[in-house]
Amino acid sequence: MILDFHSLSPAVVPHFKGGEGEAQVRTAVSDGMGRILTLTLPVGSSIGLHTHTGNCEIIHVLSGSGVCHDDGTDVPLTAGITHYCPEGHTHGIDNTGAEPLVLLGILPDVK
Repeated sequence: MILDFHSLSPAVVPHFKGGEGEAQVRTAVSDGMGRILTLTLPVGSSIGLHTHTGNCEIIHVLSGSGVCHDDGTDVPLTAGITHYCPEGHTHGIDNTGAEPLVLLGILPDVK
């Protein structure tokens, strides 16, 4: 299966997970086994702190820069970095850069 995120219209979500600004979400797969999406955070926007229950999340930074709040530790994010948040753990992401922060998110459901 080929996933073409550029062909998908984004859903604009204000204050994603309680964060600042908005997130532009393009969901290519949501099939009961998990989700695969891209998420774009404009400059100054963030994903609020949240805990994963029933799934985990793998985030790969496609472009931009920011900070990941990973279980209480702040970790810089740049293109090429991959972050893993296991089930039961907490994270959030801030776009601290001068351009949009574009993320690939893979969220397999935990069975």
